[in-house]
Amino acid sequence: MSTSCYTSAMQDFIFFKKSVIGAVACASLILQPITAWAAEFNPHLIISDNDLTATESMTAQGIQDFFTAQKSGLATIKFIDTDGVSRSAAEIIFSASREEHISPRYLLVVLQKEQSLVTTTNPTQRQLDWATGYGVCDSCSMEDPAIQKFRGFATQVRRSAGIMRYYYDNLQSTWIKRLGQAYLIDNITVTPQSNATGFLYTYTPHVSGNKNFWRIWNQWFTKFFPDGAIVKVAGENTVYLIQAGKIRPFMSKAAYLSRYNQNEIITVEPTDIVSYQKGVPITLPNYSLVQAPSGMLFLLIDTAKHPIASQAVLKSIGYNPGEIEDISEEELETYSNSTFITSASIYPLGAVVQEKKSKQLYYIKNGIRYIIPSMDVVKNVFPSKKIITLNLAQISKFDFDPTKVISFKDGTLLKIKGSREVYVTSNGQLRLIPNETIFKNLGYNKKNIIETSEQTLTHFTMGEPLIDVVGKTQIASRS
Repeated sequence: MSTSCYTSAMQDFIFFKKSVIGAVACASLILQPITAWAAEFNPHLIISDNDLTATESMTAQGIQDFFTAQKSGLATIKFIDTDGVSRSAAEIIFSASREEHISPRYLLVVLQKEQSLVTTTNPTQRQLDWATGYGVCDSCSMEDPAIQKFRGFATQVRRSAGIMRYYYDNLQSTWIKRLGQAYLIDNITVTPQSNATGFLYTYTPHVSGNKNFWRIWNQWFTKFFPDGAIVKVAGENTVYLIQAGKIRPFMSKAAYLSRYNQNEIITVEPTDIVSYQKGVPITLPNYSLVQAPSGMLFLLIDTAKHPIASQAVLKSIGYNPGEIEDISEEELETYSNSTFITSASIYPLGAVVQEKKSKQLYYIKNGIRYIIPSMDVVKNVFPSKKIITLNLAQISKFDFDPTKVISFKDGTLLKIKGSREVYVTSNGQLRLIPNETIFKNLGYNKKNIIETSEQTLTHFTMGEPLIDVVGKTQIASRS
């Protein structure tokens, strides 16, 4: 990755500069699409209706910057618009998008799918004249007199946007493919899961052509969330954890509420998570007592599994055999191995303690104490735990592990007091969110940003910033 900074056009939210934490938070714009990892084409859901109608997804300047980033000839060519006024390609796309309430991203993908115009440096007149393929059927000649009224870049763009709006306004027409109806296309039965998908098949009645559309869309506009993000598809109930590049569903409300606050959930589109490989479901709440297929008992605390030494130990920590839940080996393996809980264990469920005089915070589990850098971490990680006050002599009796600091959960939004830089925690790293566009496109809420001290974050390493292709939401590679 280059260490040159974003241009001023990308600095509307936060400025790249030498981080007060000691790492240079600087990244260059990626100029080429990044392939989505493990993405699989779903012919029934290419894009959602929100995707197709997201008029606000790009500004005119954002479209212009996108062309520039792709080294497109469209960045410099002017066209006579349908009203006789000379305009740039970006201005025409933006205008058509606003007039028809159709996403400019859709128009960009169509331009690329039909004539490769977004990535062509020196387009031919033929490419420009038939930019979106509007009016050109499979058997038609582009010289056919009947379709010459559709010739021209501006006409092509405006017609392409207009036909999608027409589809929405005339859903009762039986020739328009739509949500929930089964259609035989290229000998494949396709049942669109969005009207937008049906419209794409109406516009291009081939699976291969729409797979190409999906491929381009997926490369340019699919979101990749950092590990620790909690997401939910709009209109659905299932909540997911993004972890190790996979998406893990919580199987009950208790399973996620015992770990996360409801206001941390990011609402997404189905297509935002369609490329993620499914991970092992999270079936049980935090602090669950479980029995593995081998018969071994474990207590699940946060991301670790603690073996239980005996039935007698259960009583000593306030559990009884009736609370034991079965767990699969597959799910059990998602928890890291940790210390045995025995009758000699002190605070086996973990406790937050504060030294009476210095006010230093510690987390004590199984007789070992760990530093908690601030009360901000306590509120984030242990919101329901009562803080126990002990004197120095009492605390000193516990073994101290200096190699581990208890810190913010993955997926937490942080900023240092007095700074404009906003970060998200992921796999023990801080990852800078470079600008407000990325912040909003990932569905983050400013109300969830925790302002904390620089000292609280000194143990973090600096990870890759969440990087953006100008005017789109391609987020940095998964861990």
